[in-house]
Amino acid sequence: MGGIGKTTLAQLAYNDPVVQDHFEKNIMWVCVSEPFDQCKVAKAIIETLGGGDPNIIELQSLLKKICELIMGKKFFLVLDNVWTEDSKLWEPFKLSLKYGAQGSRILVTTRKNVVAKMMGSACMINLEVLSDEDCWLVFSKIAFSDKDSKECKQLEDLGMQISKKCKGLPLAAKTLGSLMRFKRSREQWEMVLYSSLWELEDVERGLFAPLLLSYYDLPSPLRRCLSYCAFFPKDYFFSSDELVFMWMAQGYINLKENMEMEIKAGEYFESLAMLSFFQDFVKDYGGKIIRCKMHDIVHDFAQLMTKNECFTINSAINSDKELGLDCKNAHHLRLEIAKEDQNLVSIYGAKNLRTLNFVYRSDYNLSNLFQHFRRLRMLTLDCLDGKSKELPDTVQNFIHLRYLNLVNYNGDKLPETICNLCNLQMLKVNIRSDGFKKMPQGMGKLINLRHLILGVSSLNRQLEFPRGTGRLTSLRTLRYFFVSGKDDNKGCKLEELKNLNHLQGTLEIRGLGNVANVTEAKNAQLKKKKYLRDLNLYFGGENDALVLNALEPPPDLINLSINDYQGTRMSPNWTMPLINLKRLTLTCFTQLDCLPPLGKLPSLKSLKITFFMSLKKVGIEFLGIENEIKKCDKIKIFPNLKSLSFHYLNEWEDWIGIEEMRGDGGEEEEEKRCITIMPHLKQLTILSSAKLKSLPDFLRTAPLQILEVRHSSVLSERCQKESGEDWDKISHIPNIQIDGKYVQRDGREVNSESESSSSTMYLPG
Repeated sequence: MGGIGKTTLAQLAYNDPVVQDHFEKNIMWVCVSEPFDQCKVAKAIIETLGGGDPNIIELQSLLKKICELIMGKKFFLVLDNVWTEDSKLWEPFKLSLKYGAQGSRILVTTRKNVVAKMMGSACMINLEVLSDEDCWLVFSKIAFSDKDSKECKQLEDLGMQISKKCKGLPLAAKTLGSLMRFKRSREQWEMVLYSSLWELEDVERGLFAPLLLSYYDLPSPLRRCLSYCAFFPKDYFFSSDELVFMWMAQGYINLKENMEMEIKAGEYFESLAMLSFFQDFVKDYGGKIIRCKMHDIVHDFAQLMTKNECFTINSAINSDKELGLDCKNAHHLRLEIAKEDQNLVSIYGAKNLRTLNFVYRSDYNLSNLFQHFRRLRMLTLDCLDGKSKELPDTVQNFIHLRYLNLVNYNGDKLPETICNLCNLQMLKVNIRSDGFKKMPQGMGKLINLRHLILGVSSLNRQLEFPRGTGRLTSLRTLRYFFVSGKDDNKGCKLEELKNLNHLQGTLEIRGLGNVANVTEAKNAQLKKKKYLRDLNLYFGGENDALVLNALEPPPDLINLSINDYQGTRMSPNWTMPLINLKRLTLTCFTQLDCLPPLGKLPSLKSLKITFFMSLKKVGIEFLGIENEIKKCDKIKIFPNLKSLSFHYLNEWEDWIGIEEMRGDGGEEEEEKRCITIMPHLKQLTILSSAKLKSLPDFLRTAPLQILEVRHSSVLSERCQKESGEDWDKISHIPNIQIDGKYVQRDGREVNSESESSSSTMYLPG
């Protein structure tokens, strides 16, 4: 039975720290589902073992890789939601998995006893439905979570009757609880309790009654958004942003005046998540859901709501039957073909197709496909063998296209005709070719483009944009921007960013060494990009200091990275306005000899300084207390800093503390008590700074949990337990590691060789 809690129970075992330690982190979770695909299951096992995303398409090669990864290791593998009863399909996996160590375990979840027997289960656990009491506990915890005790008492009798209709299914209780959570009157609760949907005779619909109640309670736009999820495979991990962009492309978002489409679509997603249509959430640091799944029963329900509209055809699995399906009413099609000459005539009859996700091999001629489906709004092209040719000019036939995603694109360019897709909102290209160097010259014509997402490798980091890019004033996402050389008349200059004030999220700007003058930098008006949160800047020119000063930063940055800066100084005016900055990384500053006053950044939590070739001293200027040194106002320096790293500072000799700044004396002692430095510092890492002589005295009062020193010979000697001259400054730190070996671990002395050896330490989160 579905929705009874099989996957939830398996997750409890999978996530148990005791289980993870027992199997030494060699644990794997693979969603199998239907249709069963041996290669996809094998790839999923490899990925969960840390083998990356294998660019292999032959099953035997994948199985060989699995053998290599598990050889002699004790592992725990969860195969979730298995349906296939064909033992021959599982036989190759059984042979490969035998290479694991004795004591390895495989846990299978399935609705079918015959599958459990076929898998050779040593122990079968049949879950029963919940009792009425337990079902009520699940339902009431959610339904009454936003209500006071008086409201709960008024609705309790109705709630108990509703919870009994869940028939002991946890998923039904959770779904109904989420539905009732926002209903406050008895009339609303009675409407649900006495709804005619409970009386439907159709067995399939009877199982879905709680979902139907929630579904029909939704506004029409949210129903369309939920139903669209039937297009994806079972157990698919949605990216919330991708889902939002797709809903936008389909025209599902009802907008009020002056409201951002992405914000409204995001509200739709949050509403569906609150109603338990999604689960298994992955959240970012701010608590925003970035990935999620849909329970397979909810997915079945969505498919029921879109019967004859959503199709998935994989010719490699069931070619003749599936390619002969009548798709004339299809709106959304996921099509995978195994060879070039397969007949797609029946599919070409889908004149109303709105979404096409096409998986093919490089020998397929896309021009054939592009003669059809003129009403497409969304197109994803995924070349299975990673050797795709350039996109045909006939892509311009898709005049209604809003969303274009090119996966594993191996062409050296995009056709100029792509710029005729005037309705395009989203262009996503995962560039695999090192020869891809320029975007199309006519890009400025894509005036409705809102999201340009380019996956670039290290070899095409100098991907050039054309002049006219600044006309894309609807852009919300532009993760990568390259400033063309001073002599390039066709390339994009920095000032093209001037009117792109809707940019949000992350922006990486490369080629700042090519900026011709200060005026060009000022004209970019970065400070007006108020929705940017992450900014990565790459310099490398003789005017870097002038350019940086002219580039006033966006006000609400969270993360900032500055790279390849050639200036000798960095103006304090640049970082001081960044009151929300939490993470700062400075890399490859070859000429800088004095750090800016970073101690004044009130929200900074992580600071990483790497490859500074000319820096010899870190002192009062770094703390930002030059003007406060004679005052006795109570001040905090680096008030929220938790992690501090110095890597590869070849010339660094002195890190000045408070005592070295002032000497001794009563007045100075009073001043010292007025200044608190790094009151929340947890981790300090110093790597490859061979000339550094000592640590500053203020580390005595810092609440450090981890200190790591590597390849810094002078400092390593001074940090030795008891005998080191700096030991009194660091002895309070529970975890101290010098050149890869623990000197102190968990607050106690380390004696044995095995106990002292360890990999790099880190703090979780």
